[in-house]
Amino acid sequence: MRILRMLASLFLLSAFIAILQLRIGMLPPLGGFLSPSVGVWQNAERRQLSGDRAMRLRGAHADIFVQYDSNAVPHIFSESDYDLFFAQGYVTARDRLWQMDMEVRTAAGRLSEVLGRGVLGRDMFKRRIGLAYAAQRALDSVMGDPDTRTALEGYAAGVNAYIDGLGEADYPVEFKLFGYKPQHWRPLYSLLVLKLMAETLTGGESAFKMTNALEILGQGKFNELYSPSANPEPVIPVNTPWNFKPGERTAGAGRNVAALPAIVSAKHWPEGIGSNNWAVNGSKTASGYPLLANDPHLLLTLPSIWYQVQLQSPGENVYGVSIPGLPCVVIGYNSKIAWGVTNTSAEVIDWYRVKFRDATKKEYLYDGEWREVERRVEEFTLRGGRKEYDTVLSTCHGPVVYDGERHSTDQLSDRPGPLDGLAMRWTMHEISNELKTFYLLNRARNYGDYRNALTYFCCPAQNFVYADNDNQIAITSAGRFPIGSRDRVRVLLDGSRSANDWKGWIPADRTPYVLDPPRKFVSSANQSLTDSSYPYIIAGLFEPNDRARRINMRLSGMSAINVDSFRLLQADSYSELASEVLPQMLKELDSTRIPGDKLVLQELRGWDLEYKRHSIGATVFTAWWDELYREIWSDDLEADGKIPLPWPDNQKTAALILRDPGSGWIDDKRTGRRETATDVINRAYSTAVAGLRKNLGDMDSRWEWGNSRLCLIGHPSGIPMFGIGPYSVDGAPNTIDAVSDRTGPSWRMVVELGPVVRGYGILPGGQSGNPGSYYYDNLFEGWRDGRLNELIFLPSGKRGGAGILSTLTIKPK
Repeated sequence: MRILRMLASLFLLSAFIAILQLRIGMLPPLGGFLSPSVGVWQNAERRQLSGDRAMRLRGAHADIFVQYDSNAVPHIFSESDYDLFFAQGYVTARDRLWQMDMEVRTAAGRLSEVLGRGVLGRDMFKRRIGLAYAAQRALDSVMGDPDTRTALEGYAAGVNAYIDGLGEADYPVEFKLFGYKPQHWRPLYSLLVLKLMAETLTGGESAFKMTNALEILGQGKFNELYSPSANPEPVIPVNTPWNFKPGERTAGAGRNVAALPAIVSAKHWPEGIGSNNWAVNGSKTASGYPLLANDPHLLLTLPSIWYQVQLQSPGENVYGVSIPGLPCVVIGYNSKIAWGVTNTSAEVIDWYRVKFRDATKKEYLYDGEWREVERRVEEFTLRGGRKEYDTVLSTCHGPVVYDGERHSTDQLSDRPGPLDGLAMRWTMHEISNELKTFYLLNRARNYGDYRNALTYFCCPAQNFVYADNDNQIAITSAGRFPIGSRDRVRVLLDGSRSANDWKGWIPADRTPYVLDPPRKFVSSANQSLTDSSYPYIIAGLFEPNDRARRINMRLSGMSAINVDSFRLLQADSYSELASEVLPQMLKELDSTRIPGDKLVLQELRGWDLEYKRHSIGATVFTAWWDELYREIWSDDLEADGKIPLPWPDNQKTAALILRDPGSGWIDDKRTGRRETATDVINRAYSTAVAGLRKNLGDMDSRWEWGNSRLCLIGHPSGIPMFGIGPYSVDGAPNTIDAVSDRTGPSWRMVVELGPVVRGYGILPGGQSGNPGSYYYDNLFEGWRDGRLNELIFLPSGKRGGAGILSTLTIKPK
């Protein structure tokens, strides 16, 4: 019997050892991952940062000092720009190497090298839209500039110095988990990171759905639903004078509204997800100097999208956040100025229908002539070594992303023939040097320096808010905005006619901007950029003006503003939408038709219109509004469920309810009788409350906003244990504190200008990319509660001081 037990134990042990050697899906054999000597156990980190150390690194030119504060933020001191960026690359890689590697592989279409065939389609799409192509095109220009060349070469050398010092046991845990080694960094990789951010903020395909809507609804109804409403709260204040003559304002010539195919989902930017920034001059502040705030809202991830750093050399002293993989500070401040960014939401992509001559697709039609198609063969090396290939076709408009064969889209109504294609014209493909913008902003001393820095910026077009110690404030919509034959709403264009081509760019000194407006503040929240007096047309999928209206109203009424005033404003969860529509919705509600709902109705009527995590009224209103929105539009825009059509935004929907309650859009044509807003509002309420009861039970704490809408901060690997949540938090997509289940403020910052500049900020996570580190998520609770940390900004030439815990000295090797 004892022998049998021993044999059984040996069998089970052998089976377990065999299992540890098996690859499971994209994961490597778990034996190495769990190895005590080189596996995941080696990635645990101590919290303590105290203690100084020195090291010699090949690539450093002179001594560099890196001081860490209590939140593991590095403060870098060097005697040259090269060493400054060398150290930035080194410390960023030490904290975020796998994140940097994944960004590069994602942008370059090289995920399948390490994750296998399952992500090959994603890789092919990235190559087709041309992120790697655009980065490679820009490389010569960026490396031709001595400043950005130094930044990229120094940064790459620093990253590689860190990689070269790693043993297998030192690899970040994700490399062990997926079973591959870090790749050496190249200057090209930093440009790939830039292009990936450009895709994140501009890479939508709204023209497809808009084309369907125009074809199916006709021009009249299309204009009724989708033409931009006049916005009383644009980024540039109404009636701002323009000191240049009107530019070209052609529109709508030769549009091709024929819809195309079906297979890959198009990208859509959800309403209510965006960013805020604003600045006030000293006449409105307690200090007499300007205050500036910024909170870019993006997909929340661990590790965080941003990395805090202070950079100090003889030419600069700047603090802020960088993008891992990119030298310089992207959002931040120095001793003279502060700046921040929001997305303009301008559409800088046009889609063109291409007509090929025959099935060989060697020629395409353009102005009555057949032009030669450019071809580029893309090679993909799958994990394991197998090769795959894809041929990318290009026309004068850009790459043919969808061809109706191997690559297509599910966003157009009519299946394409074998001779059709969809080509993409995108400002991201233009040769540009956005890194130069950040390089110059980091060193800027005044408004002229700020404006000069923005002339280098191309894509993604951003609203750069500005404040300085000279008591000037400004905001500029910077980037390349195409001039062409277009309406304010984008649709698919006929690629065979040059009349539809872009005609150049709005000159950099004529893009929307304002300096020191009479109202004493500037702001942006992804709303439309200008009023109709602006001499150029800028198309865009702009956000409804809920956040902008609330921000401007609050700033207008403020005086003696301090840092805490701005902190509270960033955390404002008041719903402008609810304030506008809820009184009318309650007025139309027939309480006699909803017996038993008195407590629910009582919560709703007593709601303060704030999306606080303990609010039940917020949950009920959201369920009611969502159901009302669906009731109004589903019968008209979801008729057969096969042809994707865009739904109007909340602003258009609210206007219908308040000003045209008898509209045919409100009538549900499926009921067989004519309905008004009163009918639909009552039915939507009953359905919404019944749904809440079904999903959450009887009304109790489960109905609180924070419990009914739980949020997650995920890890790019998708491994739940590396993320945070589910968690509850204040805010909603259309409030200033714009939080959804996966998105929110990726960095909150407030800067107080003055003789001594002070900054305050917080990330929704931490500095480290190592899940085994205390500094991976140590800032999360403060972020969730709306707190800001005072940032340690060491004066030029001064090292050490309160809050500095350790020093790393890097010496040349």
